[in-house]
This record gives sequence, C-alpha cells and structure tokens, in this order.
Amino acid sequence: MVVVRGLKALLQRTAPSKLVRSRTGTCYRLKGPGGKGTGPRLAGVAKKLSQTVWTGEDDAGTSTSTSGDRAGRAWRGAGGGLRRGAAVDAQVTRCARMSAAKRGATRMLALTRTVFSALDHHGLAPVDAQRCVADARRGLGTAADLVCQRGGGAGVPAELVLVEIKCGYPGGRKKAELARAMRAPLEKAKDCHLHRHFAQLSATLALLEAETGTLRALKAKGVARLSGALLYVDDTQSVLFELPAWWRKRGEALLARITRGGRRGD
Repeated sequence: MVVVRGLKALLQRTAPSKLVRSRTGTCYRLKGPGGKGTGPRLAGVAKKLSQTVWTGEDDAGTSTSTSGDRAGRAWRGAGGGLRRGAAVDAQVTRCARMSAAKRGATRMLALTRTVFSALDHHGLAPVDAQRCVADARRGLGTAADLVCQRGGGAGVPAELVLVEIKCGYPGGRKKAELARAMRAPLEKAKDCHLHRHFAQLSATLALLEAETGTLRALKAKGVARLSGALLYVDDTQSVLFELPAWWRKRGEALLARITRGGRRGD
C-alpha cells in the first residue's frame, strides 16, 4: 500500500487544536495565531464521558504489569501498567511519524512491536499520531492515538481509520463493571471497558467528521471515507475491533450529552 502523498501534512495543518504541556498542567487548547496552542482551553472528552456516561470508576487501565520487555523491571509493582502504557504510547507516537523503512530499523518495546505488527496484519498504514480534534463551540477536545490509511492505489479508494490503542486489558474487555447500563444516550449498552472505549472512539470520530474543511481536502486527495477501530495489545496477543455502526451513529449524541452534563475539566 502506498500512503496518499501529503496526507500527514494535511492532517497536521488542519488540526484545530494542540496538546499543551505547562507547569500548570496538560490540556488541549485551540490553535491561536501562528498555529500555536494559545487559544481557549478545552474540556477533555474522556474525562467528560467519565463524569456523565460511565456508571462506575474512571477507566484508568491496569495498575500492575508483567512484561516481556528487557526493561521489564521498570514496570513492576503498583502503577507499573500505567507507566508501561505511557512508555508504549510515547514510542508508538514517535514511530508512527517515521517512514516505514526507518521504523523497521528502530528498536522497540515488545508491545510497540505488537502494535505495528497488528497494524500491518490488518492492512493499516500509519500516517500520523496524536492528531488533535476539537469543537470550539462546545469547548471539547481530544486526540486520536493513530490515524491510519487503509486501501488506496490500483483503483481502490483510500480510507482513513482512527485507531485507539489500549494496553493491559487481557480477557477483561467485555466484563461488565456494574450490573447496569451506561447513562443516556447509551442506555442499551452495559458499562464495560470495551463499550467505554467504543464511546470514546465514537466521540473522537464525530469531532473529526465535523471538520468540513478537512473532509473536503481529504476527498480531493482521494480519501473516500472515515472509520474507527480499537486495537488491544498485551503480552500474548492483539485484537482489533472495528467501530460498529451502532456506536458510530451515537457520536454526535455523545458530544451533546457531555456538553450538557458534568463539570468542566481537562
């Protein structure tokens, strides 16, 4: 597969917001003059979902980890899973922005290798990472872990796929957190890790789909459609879940719900 020329530059140029780190904390901000993240602060989508739609505790992932990495000692003990996840996220972001040749020659953590092997298996070519999306009117922002291309070339229309990567959920993705459903507009969905992640991905995709200028530019480059997927990786396997139509249809309703309810926060 050949990645559409200029696709990465287009995505970076049209991103409406940036993730800004400072001594006062990390947050998403709208782009100001010169494309810098100096505009208004944005409420984070994941936190707003936890305040309005989830019925249990915030989804913080696993707290411990066993690792096949040579640096595995760094992940032992309480919070090891979170530290490992952060390290994998950072390495995946760096490697996704490299050329395929440079990425192939880069030394990676075991989970990072699993991520890129899984992407290759499913015909997903990384284009960009941590691409920010936002709704200025609602004051919402977040970022997609990866933006990948599927198809393209030889008469096959290209598809842009937002991929969210989740580490450390072996066997527990569909286990209900509580014996009840999520709150509106997800009353028909049980509260579990998989459904929380589908909701987050659906909201993220809805924010990108609202970027009409970006969509026009993508169409001009031959990108025919957008979609989303969750990629779970652990020490034994990887599993890819395409975003079902039921969840995708609820993206806009989720954005409206989390704007109305909950406390504003990053």
